[in-house]
Amino acid sequence: MHKEKLEEKSSNNISGAIKKFDKHKSAASTALTFWLIKKTYSDAIEYTGIARGTRGLIIFAGLIASSLGFWFGWRLILDSLRWGIDGFVGWFSILCAIGSLIFGFYIAIKSVRLEFFRPEDEPTIFDRKNRKVYRIYRETYSGWRGLLRPWPVKTATYEWDLVDAEHHAQLNSNTATVSRIHSLVFLVRKNSADPSIVDTFQIGNSMQMSEVTVPAVWEHIRRFMEENGPHLLPGEVLFSFEKPKNWWESVLSAGPYGGNFKNIWQHHRFFAVASLIFFPIIFPFIILVGSFAWLSFETSTRIGWAPEVLQAVGDPIS
Repeated sequence: MHKEKLEEKSSNNISGAIKKFDKHKSAASTALTFWLIKKTYSDAIEYTGIARGTRGLIIFAGLIASSLGFWFGWRLILDSLRWGIDGFVGWFSILCAIGSLIFGFYIAIKSVRLEFFRPEDEPTIFDRKNRKVYRIYRETYSGWRGLLRPWPVKTATYEWDLVDAEHHAQLNSNTATVSRIHSLVFLVRKNSADPSIVDTFQIGNSMQMSEVTVPAVWEHIRRFMEENGPHLLPGEVLFSFEKPKNWWESVLSAGPYGGNFKNIWQHHRFFAVASLIFFPIIFPFIILVGSFAWLSFETSTRIGWAPEVLQAVGDPIS
């Protein structure tokens, strides 16, 4: 009874962990891979960690935020010099200006580090035969000290029975709208006797997931690991992505133009027409994102699974 009340309360949260999934209980009527599976093995599935179309967006958003910080700080300094630094208000404005400039520098440097020289992918394998979960990921650190530290690429192996899945949501609001960003988060416990969380990771891109798709993506993993479910669902295909051959191809793949336009025209006619009408406004931003994506691809580092992981899962069957 107490557990049911806790689950009901968590489901009504608007931010944070809104639901903890049960491995032995269905979370959705339908399952979904969300086109995130890149390889299949006899008894394992491998998920991609960097969703298609997301490269270049981190540094683009980061540079916009840092530019706002620089602009706000510089305006405060100019206004303080114009009206004079006198009393509490004047010195407070200077402190705010310095803080804004520091914020701008921090966001700019961190977004560059997050986007460039990152692994070509950060995959996760769910192995039902050995009841293991394997990950390749880049360790990142926060704060100024973390910004100056090396960010190593690591491999981790977890016992499936020590991995719990949760539906998380983050509340975003501005002057016009209020929305939630949903994510499928996995928490790794230390051992069966100690429930301390030693690691966390996600499957899927939070910017693309929704309140409906998070349980469905988890349901596919749950069925595969607990009920001998299929590797892929009927009609779904493996995630496949080829690195752009040149800068121009990267630019065209970053927006609704080039090879993407035909698919958008077939399924999102209104958006396709709008992209043509506002082409002079949209395309300069597409060039920036595409250029950042190209640099991200060019500086990416190759990855490979450890021999013991490859021995455990065997050769890919697709």
